[in-house]
Amino acid sequence: MNRFFLAIPVTIYNYEELQNDFNDLIKGRWVPSQNLHLTLQFFGDRFTKDLLIQKLSRLDLQIKPSEIRGLELFFHKKILYAKTDNPSLKTLHEKIQETFLISSQEEFIPHITLIRIKNIQDQVLLEQKLKMYHKNTIGILHPNIQLIQSHLGSGAAKYECIIELA
Repeated sequence: MNRFFLAIPVTIYNYEELQNDFNDLIKGRWVPSQNLHLTLQFFGDRFTKDLLIQKLSRLDLQIKPSEIRGLELFFHKKILYAKTDNPSLKTLHEKIQETFLISSQEEFIPHITLIRIKNIQDQVLLEQKLKMYHKNTIGILHPNIQLIQSHLGSGAAKYECIIELA
């Protein structure tokens, strides 16, 4: 199954060290470093590659690089994520949704998924560890946007950059 999404590449500094800091507290599947990104818009299989390229090429998709600071949890989805406070991302997300006539029930929270958690070993220690990372700069959001095709199969998804848009 192939799905499309708009992604912003990221670099997480010392990603292996970060994983080691949490390995005794949570169990799950860490995102491979080469797959780390911020999803600006998920399209799934609703649009063809050609239509996506055509419409996205007409948009001004410029963003400024920004820092990735702190870690948080989506408890309801069991995801540990890194966050960024770049207000232009929400505006850009809304512009893309408007262009493709997409509506969403959920608020767009710019984030980088790090691990899908299967089990939390120690909730209290986990919360303490998250506080240690609260304001720390842990990476950078790059200033380019890519249309990615995700190839799902057994194991981790394989991502293919179709076009770099900005």
